[in-house]
Amino acid sequence: MTIFNVGSINWDRVLRVPRFPAPGETLSAVSVSTGLGGKGLNQSVAISAAQGSVVHVGAVGAGDEKVLRMIAASGVDCGAIAEVDGVETGSATILVDASGENLIVLDVGANAHLSDGAVAAALAGAGAGDWLLFQNETNQARFCAAEARRRGLKVAFSAAPFVAGTVAELLDHVDLLSVNEVELRQLEDAVGGADRLPAGVDLLVTRGAQGAEYRAAGGQVVSVAAHDVTPVDTTGAGDTFLGYFLAALDAGDDVRAALELAGAAAALQIGRAGAAAAIPTRAEVARFLDAAARAV
Repeated sequence: MTIFNVGSINWDRVLRVPRFPAPGETLSAVSVSTGLGGKGLNQSVAISAAQGSVVHVGAVGAGDEKVLRMIAASGVDCGAIAEVDGVETGSATILVDASGENLIVLDVGANAHLSDGAVAAALAGAGAGDWLLFQNETNQARFCAAEARRRGLKVAFSAAPFVAGTVAELLDHVDLLSVNEVELRQLEDAVGGADRLPAGVDLLVTRGAQGAEYRAAGGQVVSVAAHDVTPVDTTGAGDTFLGYFLAALDAGDDVRAALELAGAAAALQIGRAGAAAAIPTRAEVARFLDAAARAV
């Protein structure tokens, strides 16, 4: 099957700092690097790295051929990426401290200019059993949810940047909702309690160093622990997890196997600097899992 991912595309400028500055304080960066990012693109690269089939539906500034070449080199189908006149490709400025934690400031750029027509044209090639994945970093969340439902696709929503009211409005169009535990509490508060969440929505809940769990609509709960690794940069870890998980699910793996694969991929990713460029290959994840099994 194919995963159609309507998602953001950013240039990431990463500044490594000894610590986050206090208000009004100026710090010198230890190092500076630039690479591909954006929640949507990170997830597409992770799906491709996991050997899934993914079509990225997004927008970049007109003439930004470099970003298109880099996306294509990652194995992601970029035939549905629009070039938008008069705006630049989205960007993010990311501060990463000595512990690997990050602070991120976004300039949405072309991500806010993706047309309904571009999304509909991309989804015209979708078939039964395909997935539509979307996030909150483009202007297309509501249209994506409704259009995917109309076409009978399975719908996954990576609900970040998180706005509880927006997420609540879209839940009736969603099969799989991916959130972290803080976002889940905010969503439950917004709808009036956990028992008010739509009965047909599966939940993928990431918990950072405490691992992750999958709560199926039918009541099944599957949990996995996180691997004990030393973080270098946590940027994109959740995107890597979701991309690998969805690719494995789409390939027919059971939920536990998909969670374990995703957890290993995220563990490797946070041990490297960068976002999309730090996402491991399926072969690297397999070797990591083999080594972890032998160490038990």
